Amino acid sequence: MPELPFSIPLSSEAFQSHAELRHVQRRLSDLVDHFTDHSASNDILTDSNPLVYEYWEREYEGTSQGISFGMTRIHPGQVGNEYYLTKGHFHADDYGDEIHITLSGQGLLLLFNKDGSCQTFEMLADKMNYLPGNLAHRTINTGSTPLVFVGFWPPKIIHDYETILQNGFPKLVIAGPEGPELVNNLNFKI
Repeated sequence: MPELPFSIPLSSEAFQSHAELRHVQRRLSDLVDHFTDHSASNDILTDSNPLVYEYWEREYEGTSQGISFGMTRIHPGQVGNEYYLTKGHFHADDYGDEIHITLSGQGLLLLFNKDGSCQTFEMLADKMNYLPGNLAHRTINTGSTPLVFVGFWPPKIIHDYETILQNGFPKLVIAGPEGPELVNNLNFKI
């Protein structure tokens, strides 16, 4: 990890070249169960395994207070009529609010409470979104260029991806005739 203090320009190129940051790539084969149209996923996977999103992060590991941060880049694309998205997760014990600042692209931040109620927030360049730690969240690229944002969170948050994998989100963001539409996820389990 970089020595503290340090400075990194807010660009995916700068984060990409910062060797001390952990880099993770998620391809369609990693996310196939997060999309509802498995037939469309399988059709795509017969020809290729596209990169859906990637992120670079630094988890603060010090003993005093600190801040963890990362940058995510979601590529444009669709599986069936669903836009490319992140896995989405809850925070265990409802701990750890986050801040997301969109640098480029356009998308939606999909949030839901454990009671199943959903809301969305636009993700546009130079816009900040505040996410309370008790809400599940997922980001979706609804545009034709990469959606790039930075996030900040308290250290040592435990991410619960399994609940989302098993139950899904109550709503889906799909490509409709006039743009993104929020529709009920018929496979959602509460």
